[in-house]
Amino acid sequence: MSAKADKAAAAKQSDRSWATYLGLLKPYRWQIALGALLGVIATVTGLWAPRIMENVIERLATGTSFRGDIILFAVLTFIGLVTLLAQWLMLSRAGEHAVYDVRRNITHRLLFGRVSDVLSRPTADLISRATSDAPLISLSVASGFISFVTAIAGIIGTLIFMGIIDPLLLGVTLGALVVLSVFMGLVMPIAGRERAKSQDAVGIMSNELDSSVGSLRTIKALRAEQSRSEAVLTAAQDARKHGVRSAIIEVLGYELGLGGMQIISVVVLGVGAYRVSQGYLSIAALVAFFMYTTNFTFPLLEVADGFSTIQTGLAASKRISEIEDIQLEEPDDDKTSLVMGDKTSPVIADSIRDLTTPILEFENVSAQYSPTGTEVVSGLNLAIPRTGHLAIVGPPGAGKTSAFSLAMRFINPTTGSIKLDGAPYEQLPYAAVRERFAYVDEDPTIVPGTIRDNLAIARPGISEKEMWTVLDAIHSGDAIRELPDGLDTKLVTATTSTGTLQRLAIARALLQQADITLFDEVTTQADYRTADAIHEAIAELAQQRAVITITDDEDLLQQADQVVLLENGHVRAIGTHQELAASDPLYREQIGLTKIDAVNSHTK
Repeated sequence: MSAKADKAAAAKQSDRSWATYLGLLKPYRWQIALGALLGVIATVTGLWAPRIMENVIERLATGTSFRGDIILFAVLTFIGLVTLLAQWLMLSRAGEHAVYDVRRNITHRLLFGRVSDVLSRPTADLISRATSDAPLISLSVASGFISFVTAIAGIIGTLIFMGIIDPLLLGVTLGALVVLSVFMGLVMPIAGRERAKSQDAVGIMSNELDSSVGSLRTIKALRAEQSRSEAVLTAAQDARKHGVRSAIIEVLGYELGLGGMQIISVVVLGVGAYRVSQGYLSIAALVAFFMYTTNFTFPLLEVADGFSTIQTGLAASKRISEIEDIQLEEPDDDKTSLVMGDKTSPVIADSIRDLTTPILEFENVSAQYSPTGTEVVSGLNLAIPRTGHLAIVGPPGAGKTSAFSLAMRFINPTTGSIKLDGAPYEQLPYAAVRERFAYVDEDPTIVPGTIRDNLAIARPGISEKEMWTVLDAIHSGDAIRELPDGLDTKLVTATTSTGTLQRLAIARALLQQADITLFDEVTTQADYRTADAIHEAIAELAQQRAVITITDDEDLLQQADQVVLLENGHVRAIGTHQELAASDPLYREQIGLTKIDAVNSHTK
């Protein structure tokens, strides 16, 4: 890519960061504006202090009363404190609401986005945008944008008061400030860019650490602790490198500001003393002007700090805006629903009445996970009856799990059509499709909470009796009853056995009472007793509903009403277990491999 193209891309990304940043703050623009106004009021009340000091000195010199000046100073101080308190309360509240909005939007995008879009990105990095980047938006409002605005107001107000006291001294001060501002304007953006690089490195580190902790057993078994530690620390070192650079540049900027203001103060004091000696300026006026000069340091540093904080907020906005690249699944509002209250959708009413029609059909379906990827399913034709057990078998890469992903609308066909009760998927809401399915993944997962929580999520309002019935059916009830807290036992993925997770996932699917239940390699990690219970549960379920399994388990294949052999993303053969075992060498190879694996596992 050329330098010109790089520059154009960077400009486009900068515009997007600003658009995201301003968009996040737009709902709170009036609170932010009022907060800025309160800050300006507080700043203006503080600007009167040197002028009041000038008046007090003059009155002391002339012997007149300065009581009114002291009362005015007290009133202005009180007003400044009250407005600052109101400002911080308002901005803190608006900032936290903005953080919540960011986290809500990210959560919505991750949970309602297309599965392929979400899972193609590092999980920990996505999470860090909600946990680490979101608070930076609040910080950039309270400590960045508002500080920047109020500091600018303070600078303008200070210049006005200084000009009233002595225009010549103001000119000297402004000349020095212009030079100082140019240097700071060059330095602070560099700090912002380094801070953005540090945030990106933190996201990479989070992903490396998350994946390492998630596969801790494997890492220890492979004695790969050192290499994984180095991968995490490499990203941490990168974050440290850019963080240190940013800190050094910011410190240099602050020191430049402080040192510059000290030099300006010396110049002002020298020139001012000369003008006092020549009778152009009173001592009281010089004291007031000098106070404004020294007070100038704080708003100038506030401008630098505010600019840096805004840069940090923009860096966070850039990372947050990237979440918007995740495409949402289509909204359900205007789609045909399978069930609308107590009424059946007219699109599928006739097919539901005809129980001989397939409940699920794949018609010449092809699909790929990305526009440039290879086809994972190619010309797939398959009809699933309303009841019975259909087993899918095939070598790795045959398209078995991809067929499940298509059925669940985790991915969509590039060509062909999938129909549910005769209605094409594209005419149906995602939710209306998925409410007809129960799904047990090859790698079962649990939701945070208890055993009860994990079962109740299948069907809200389910009774405890139904839970125990299903748990007993898969031979898990007794083990759970022996736990001190029973169904209220908290589950932790890292310390819960895979077998337990598998059985809970199966129980959850059975409790759903869905029209179609998908089982992906559910007996692979089960012992004989659990596998027998699963076989019985599937056989019973298949008498009333459609069951589809991905399996190499010969007992399940013998039990299936129909077996589909997939190869290279399409159907190679369909028949019963006995028919395929007698006619297809690839099928016999799959069954043979399964038997060898089973013998090896039981001889260890």
